[in-house]
Amino acid sequence: MKNLFFFLLLSTLGIPIVGIGQKPVEVCDLSLQFSNKEEQELFYGFAAGDKIVFSFSESVGAVLAEVEITEFPSNVKFRELNTAAIKEKTLEVPKAAVYRFRFRSDTKKDRTIKVRIQRIPQTEKTRTFVTAVKWVERFDTVYQNNDARFEKQMVKQTRRVLVRTDTAIVSLVDKTERIAAKANWSGSTTSKVPVTLPGNKYETDRSYEVIAWAYWIGSGEQAEKQYSEANRLATLGKNAVSAAGKLGYLAGPYGALASLALDGVSYFTVPRGGNNIKYRVLAKENKLLDSGDGPAAYARHNTYTQGVLNFEMGNDNYIEAIDARLRVIAVALVKTFRQEEYLEEKEVPVARKFEVKVSRVPVLSK
Repeated sequence: MKNLFFFLLLSTLGIPIVGIGQKPVEVCDLSLQFSNKEEQELFYGFAAGDKIVFSFSESVGAVLAEVEITEFPSNVKFRELNTAAIKEKTLEVPKAAVYRFRFRSDTKKDRTIKVRIQRIPQTEKTRTFVTAVKWVERFDTVYQNNDARFEKQMVKQTRRVLVRTDTAIVSLVDKTERIAAKANWSGSTTSKVPVTLPGNKYETDRSYEVIAWAYWIGSGEQAEKQYSEANRLATLGKNAVSAAGKLGYLAGPYGALASLALDGVSYFTVPRGGNNIKYRVLAKENKLLDSGDGPAAYARHNTYTQGVLNFEMGNDNYIEAIDARLRVIAVALVKTFRQEEYLEEKEVPVARKFEVKVSRVPVLSK
């Protein structure tokens, strides 16, 4: 009656009755022979919720050096040293796993021990759980040296090599602007000409980069005559002859302007006569680069080589309109590259030697 009352009380409180009423299931009941400091192991599988009941005894009552029960591979659940017998040691099994039962003898004398292992299942469903284990092969890679090692080796590398450099002269503007006199109410006394510089390009095998630009502004017949004379002188100059042989630009209509843009060498002079032009040269954000008032003007710049330039030209003559001529050219370097392989000495990591070890491990039978 007391036991019945106790079971009813546990049930009323919602406490699970684990293993109550379940009969032990025999796992093994055997004898092990030992000789000359021997160690032996037994492996069995257990279901979650099982209770392991373990007993062992030595045949003549002599002590065994060590008895150990481990949840495989290394979770020690029980260990006892120098013991002659263990009676019904109970262990809880929280999860399905393989357990190892290890016995070690440290004497040279032959001996026999009796081992009995039982399991009490948590429920009737796990009563038929297969305790025999299955052996499978496990492959482990073991390195002989854990420290990284480096050695000098000749390593193939790739670099970009300049093959050739060419110079490109680009005409951006060559035009005449009619600018009205101040007394002419119907026309504008100023003219604004925007000029866009070529964009730089950088590719694997080619680059294009504007390095300078130059302009010439002039008005009237005297200014044009002076411009033509400057072109003639450019083809005769020593530096110009050398450049003309390579490029062929200085012999053309922009010879003097090309010389100015390329090398900063000027063959221009300012004419004594002619109508004056009030001018301003502006870069981005209205940065003032040049300004003046005269019948002709010229200059070279190697800054502000990208973006838009604005040329403003005005006429301060009250009576006569003027024709303002604007010429602008840019100089770009065109570089051609190729990929070249070469050998370079470098310290590189050396692959560590390793071996694959094969071992047999116990797993639960499915």
